[in-house]
Amino acid sequence: MNALLISLLLAVVPATAPAAAPGDDAITPLPAALALLGIRPGMDYAPARSALRQHGWIAEPHDYDGAAPIAAYPELDCGQGWQAVCSVGYRKGGEVVYLVMDPAADGHLRLLGAE
Repeated sequence: MNALLISLLLAVVPATAPAAAPGDDAITPLPAALALLGIRPGMDYAPARSALRQHGWIAEPHDYDGAAPIAAYPELDCGQGWQAVCSVGYRKGGEVVYLVMDPAADGHLRLLGAE
């Protein structure tokens, strides 16, 4: 499921986020549930993860075998290669959101988008 989501998002999300127009706070609209928590495109995954967990969202099980690709975030699935992205799903009740992040060389995960 996550592999299909990653493939779909790679087809529609640019490798780098477009520059926002002056006064334009959002690069890509996010689901309302995320926007209400202050989660926005371009932000680091750590505060987004914290906000989701504080509001009762639970990470979906990952799809990989063995050690987590990023030890600090065992819920993430990450691809390999220079254009690899990481993804994770969160569930709260009957609602599910999927986040896609760009792993930066400095160790940060920048939120590219969600659905």
